[in-house]
Amino acid sequence: MNIEIADRLVALRRAHGYSQEELATRLGVSRQAVSKWERAESSPDTDNLIALARLYSISLDELLLQPARPEESAEAREEREVFEAAQAFEDAEERLERKRNKKRQAKKEKLLWLLTLALMVGLPVITHLLHLDAVYAVVITVVYLITGFLLDNWHPGWMLYLTIPIYYTLLLRT
Repeated sequence: MNIEIADRLVALRRAHGYSQEELATRLGVSRQAVSKWERAESSPDTDNLIALARLYSISLDELLLQPARPEESAEAREEREVFEAAQAFEDAEERLERKRNKKRQAKKEKLLWLLTLALMVGLPVITHLLHLDAVYAVVITVVYLITGFLLDNWHPGWMLYLTIPIYYTLLLRT
């Protein structure tokens, strides 16, 4: 047995408030056997390892592989629980905010598409009524830039440029 496991056995025994004699009685072995385990002179057999793990309410892996953790004080446990609760609240709040932002963004995008479609129909009519036929492409560019900068309408806004060839095609037919 290595010294780390022996030290772990001592730490667990002390953490649970057992003397070597009390532990030996609970396991059905001699006090000298417990003493030898804790000095790394011998190793507990498999049955005793299982009994130790059950007695300390830990797994065999924790008993043999991981260092023993001292018991957490009530104050430290409360502090940890408060921190975890606060963290869970913040996480829930963040998820809710992301959900709201996603809904807001979807609504904004729908409105921008609607605005773009309205401009695609309205701008050719208004431009023709104002006799600005020769500068229709400039009007489209100005409207695109204004709606892009003010409303962040870059994505659906580019569709305004599709009206230029349609506008001039219809203008030449009349």
